[in-house]
Amino acid sequence: MKSFLFSTEDDRGGVMLCDIDTLEEAVTYLGKRFSGVIRVEQGKDVWSVEEGFVFVDKRVSPPETDSLPPVQAAQTD
Repeated sequence: MKSFLFSTEDDRGGVMLCDIDTLEEAVTYLGKRFSGVIRVEQGKDVWSVEEGFVFVDKRVSPPETDSLPPVQAAQTD
């Protein structure tokens, strides 16, 4: 079980204890569950409206697929 702290734009928020594993999933869930979520924290890792995701002690690199050309549909005869 993990815990996530969250805040909303009207200075409300709380702690969510759940089986969600990642900060990204928690942000998605909390955004659907509560209106105006502006910040979610898990340990030192944070997501905020202003800065997006900030992961401490983790290297986050863009997906390798970003540099690949777009996929074209195969033609059938």
